[in-house]
Amino acid sequence: MLAATVAVLVAGYGRLGAVVDGAFGAAVGCAAGLILCALLYLLVGSAVSGRPARGGRRD
Repeated sequence: MLAATVAVLVAGYGRLGAVVDGAFGAAVGCAAGLILCALLYLLVGSAVSGRPARGGRRD
């Protein structure tokens, strides 16, 4: 399921970039989609683990 979600998000950003600026926009959109997926993966992982995202202490 994770791979399908990443593929759909990257393809969506790539399609949007292609509409805006052709092949270069598609490449930038795909890169933006991959970066967004990575950030969301890290954010959700830290939220689920219960650890603070930044070096703070949890009592």
